[in-house]
Amino acid sequence: MKMKLFLGILLAGMTGLASCSDYLDETPDKSGSAYIYHMDQLYGMMGSVDLYLLDGPSSMAYGFINAYWGEQVFLNDAAEYDPEFYVRGLESGSANAYDIYSWGSDELTDQYTMGLTWTPSWERIYRFNTVLENLDLVQQTTQDDYNQVKGEALFGRAYYHFLLMVQYCLWDEDAPGIGYRDNTTAGEVPERQTVGYTLGRIYADLDSAMVALTAAGRTSFDIETNFRPTVPTVQAFRARVDLYRGNYESALQNATAALNAYNVLEDFKNDPEYALTPYMNIYLLDETNSAVAGTLPIQIMMDLSERGAEAVAEYTEFYLPNMTYENYYDVIPISEMFYNLWDRENDARWLHFYSSDSPLLYASGACESAALPDGTVLPYAITWENQQWLNEQPWSWHSYSRFSCNGSGSLLGMTTAEMYLIKAECEARAGNTGAAAEDLKTLRRTRFYDQTAADNIQGTLQDVIDERLREMGVIWRFFDIKRLNGADNAGITISREILTDPTDLNSVTTLEIAPDDPRWALPFYNIEAELMGWEQNPGWD
Repeated sequence: MKMKLFLGILLAGMTGLASCSDYLDETPDKSGSAYIYHMDQLYGMMGSVDLYLLDGPSSMAYGFINAYWGEQVFLNDAAEYDPEFYVRGLESGSANAYDIYSWGSDELTDQYTMGLTWTPSWERIYRFNTVLENLDLVQQTTQDDYNQVKGEALFGRAYYHFLLMVQYCLWDEDAPGIGYRDNTTAGEVPERQTVGYTLGRIYADLDSAMVALTAAGRTSFDIETNFRPTVPTVQAFRARVDLYRGNYESALQNATAALNAYNVLEDFKNDPEYALTPYMNIYLLDETNSAVAGTLPIQIMMDLSERGAEAVAEYTEFYLPNMTYENYYDVIPISEMFYNLWDRENDARWLHFYSSDSPLLYASGACESAALPDGTVLPYAITWENQQWLNEQPWSWHSYSRFSCNGSGSLLGMTTAEMYLIKAECEARAGNTGAAAEDLKTLRRTRFYDQTAADNIQGTLQDVIDERLREMGVIWRFFDIKRLNGADNAGITISREILTDPTDLNSVTTLEIAPDDPRWALPFYNIEAELMGWEQNPGWD
């Protein structure tokens, strides 16, 4: 019942089911409204970790947080469910994931999925609007506090509107936007105006946030309080928005400014908390399937996994500690294209985050228990016959794991690595390939075991885009395909073999999502669209 009530909150209060108490954790009066009377309350609200970490440390300690953009890992060319590998065992636990992978609407418009992506964004926008509406009504402290709280709330409102716009809108300026929620009036639905309008409101909030945070003296960056936006945080986010829109000169200026304020890159390959620890073995049987011919060791970053939210909050590359949990649908095997992008001997990102072999543990038709003639029972073993076809498509049995022991925590908040990549891309586009190459090398020297290999890169635009995919992973590829097709007419098409019947290999067909396909704007959840009076995005009816 509690979950149903939670999912019924439209635009965080629009239906009247939610009051201020739902968002400010204050004791409500008899009318259901919270008492908000002092700036300290608003200041504390803006310092709440869950504004960006979502469910907060208590939930993350158990390995689960809200899955912003979780659907997008399946909707791009860096992820691949090979039909044979899928039928041989993955379908038993990944039917919902396969519906998304096939660009089906059932899972994308599911009410449960709404609670992971759509609802939390609007809830936080409601919180920011509540703070902004009460700024001048509460007992004041200092002008600096006032300006800081105002700047943080304006930033947060822009941040979550952008997440919604990128996911649910096409790229074009005159395409339908997300609307802009700038008040807490119950029952008021933001009109769905154009992307250009939504974007203009985002930029306006960021401009005002910069003014307020500068006036508050919040012009430097402090990793210990990185969950409270500062001027460098706004610059980093603006660089991301600029890049998405093809505003490359402005993106370069903002990325450079953010890096001038803070430019730490983690050399995690030498960090003991990232050390790979033997976890278990998958046994490879010989030609007779009666003896062990070798092992495939599974390693994980145990120390990092056991630290839960602390590992994220203290990750030194973050301008804003925001992440998403991708792996709520078991595993997302990577594609052949993505697999072939890697230097799999020297790149620590591959060795630490992708070489997990975890899909094999879910593929019961490829990896299963085996009893040997001597009575030994192996919990995970691969027959000789299965090894042959698996060796022909090794990308199928690699997936992504970063902050979670058996899952995939993907970074949503802006990082220093992202700023180096944005800076390099803008320089490459301006013909400054030498400067772009130096930015890429600076990043790669913290990622590669072999420094000669790290420096083996040029500064072409394609080099930057490939490095961006390696660094930012499959969740960001959807974002990049949409922006490259929109800003550059890149002509990137999603083409994949899918199963119309996920249990039958004979049902293979080809799915193609062209650059101009309206489905690049993901569907609204049906109940929400009906309540708002918004038409469903085209292609999902």
